[in-house]
Amino acid sequence: MRTIVKVLRKLLNRPPVACAFISLIVFAAVAGLHAYKVLQKPELIAYDYLVRKRMKPQSVDDRMVLIGMTEQDLRDYGYPFSDRLLAELLRKIDSQKPAAIGLDLYRDLPEPRIPESIAELNSALIDLPEPRNRESIAELNSALIELESVIAIRRYGQIDAPPALNTEKGRDRISVNNLPKDGEVDGVYRRGYLFWEEEETKEGKKTVIPSFSLSLATAFLAEHYVGQEDSIDADGNMVLRLGKTIIPRLSPNAGGYVNLRVPSYQYLVDFESPCRFLKAGAKAHQGDDQSGEDTPHDYSFGDVMRHKVPENALKGKIVFVATVMQSIKDSNPTPIHDNLRGVQQHMMMTHQLLEIGFGRLKPMSVWPDWAEFMCIAAAALAGGVVGLFLHSPWRFAPAISIVLALIAAGGWWGFQSRIWIPVVAPILACTVAAALVVSVVAYFEGAERGMMTTIVSKHMSGPVLNALMAQREQFLEGGRLKPQRVVATVLFTDLKGFSTTSEKMDPATLMDWMNDYFNGIASHVDECGGIINKFIGDAIMGVFGVPVARTTEAEMDLDAKNAVECALAMRAALQKLNAGWLEEGRPTTAMRIGIHTGPLVSGSVGSEARLEFTVLGDTVNTAARLEGAGKDFAEDVEAAACTILISDATCKRLHGGYVTRLLGPLSLKGKADQVIVHSVISSTKELTAQ
Repeated sequence: MRTIVKVLRKLLNRPPVACAFISLIVFAAVAGLHAYKVLQKPELIAYDYLVRKRMKPQSVDDRMVLIGMTEQDLRDYGYPFSDRLLAELLRKIDSQKPAAIGLDLYRDLPEPRIPESIAELNSALIDLPEPRNRESIAELNSALIELESVIAIRRYGQIDAPPALNTEKGRDRISVNNLPKDGEVDGVYRRGYLFWEEEETKEGKKTVIPSFSLSLATAFLAEHYVGQEDSIDADGNMVLRLGKTIIPRLSPNAGGYVNLRVPSYQYLVDFESPCRFLKAGAKAHQGDDQSGEDTPHDYSFGDVMRHKVPENALKGKIVFVATVMQSIKDSNPTPIHDNLRGVQQHMMMTHQLLEIGFGRLKPMSVWPDWAEFMCIAAAALAGGVVGLFLHSPWRFAPAISIVLALIAAGGWWGFQSRIWIPVVAPILACTVAAALVVSVVAYFEGAERGMMTTIVSKHMSGPVLNALMAQREQFLEGGRLKPQRVVATVLFTDLKGFSTTSEKMDPATLMDWMNDYFNGIASHVDECGGIINKFIGDAIMGVFGVPVARTTEAEMDLDAKNAVECALAMRAALQKLNAGWLEEGRPTTAMRIGIHTGPLVSGSVGSEARLEFTVLGDTVNTAARLEGAGKDFAEDVEAAACTILISDATCKRLHGGYVTRLLGPLSLKGKADQVIVHSVISSTKELTAQ
């Protein structure tokens, strides 16, 4: 178990693995929020926005006409319209040979109804334009039976259809005008019925009643030789085909819905058209047609009764007969308006079904559940990748904005293609994953920076450390610096006769004297671009060309020149130190420096508790032996204070620029082959200055 935990911890310490893990966790969390309906309302709000943007505010449908009962009709004829007047109205409309008449009025009871007392009867006789009696019901029944273009409504479970149509012949002209609303979320009407399916009887039969809009649409389509076909799918559910197009049944998890209760055969309403009519209501607020005295309509009941409807204005069309006065409430909240009249909803649904039947429009569809979850997973991964590779705010912010814009654009494109693709869940997954990954990467970078600083801050100059930090991925491995082969220049220094000098001083004086020496000498290694690998007693080991490997000959040449410049600077610094010590009466000293250029291995060595950056190889040994060989070469005046011996390998990389003296091949301690050695006298700059 511990091994597994250790392996997992090691894997999660790798940013790409952590990114994938975080993306997976975010996906699971967002999927859980989606499953528990937390995101359902935001998804529906986004859906409503898309519906409004796609709506066509100036659209009309010349195939449909709305004849409405207005406030003026209410004053002229009373409400409800009597059976006699309604029968006359329907006959006048039918005289123009419409394709269908949609009677969006409830007529399950006679109008006017029987008064319950003589007082009510007397009041009715005085106040109403016509006496209350039941004689006119026969006229309406006759009209409903004779006028086969009339399609009446019932509100299933509440209000029945006109009794005259409850016959074998008239039952086909009864439809339901129920409208499903999202009562569990916000009460908005976004869906429509194609069929109302009653519960199965004991005989196993299920009564199916078409919706008001479907009945009107199929009547019109039949006039234009476009048929409908009902079939049963593998699950035993009815499937409707209008023309050549199948309208899919709405599922409980369609789009942004989660476990929606979907009784009967439902579909998504697009609310695109029609939005404009011939007459707008008076006293409407600017920009809000629904707020007037009457809902926008084409003609009024009074226009029909007074023969003011132009001839043939209704011929071959679907005529809706409904109330439009605002004093009679029949409005619902929808994605396009908070107070859209019911008859307008039915007209929009009829328009949508007509367009589908004629093959000019696809039904609204949705992705399967697995595709929606894949979309959320892809968005979470995209956010994680952005957070992994783009750490700078100036890069991260534009990049994540582009990704989110692409998700939103994908949702808009899908909606324009009549596919509802949820966008809130993917946007949330992308944003959260990006934020978490950026935080984790920042944590890793901070930890790595601290690790790198701890490992190397005392070994190298600021510029070298910055270069190393910029490429830290190439150098860190398991809390250590990765071993690597490089070509570098190694410099060794040592004091001549240090043992004799130290014996003449007490410990405190010796430490002060050594600190003065190191303060005056050691800083030149950093200044010349090298690192102090270690202090060994009175000796210094400096390296030029690590830990960032040189890749070109020019860079390796520069390391050699920097090492020689460092040695000359040390020589000058020692001369100043000796002059000061001489004035103070303290001992003076001399120094030896050995420099060699060649291949070596750099990296961290030590235990888990204590590590040290070091370099290994024959190059290091050769530089150390060159420093020791300086005991025998102090003939030059400059060399008397500080001998600087360099190998031929280093000398060749100087390409002139320095005054050197060839000492020839020397046998160095511990080396089988002789090494060609040069003594550095000065730089050519110093000669020019002299």
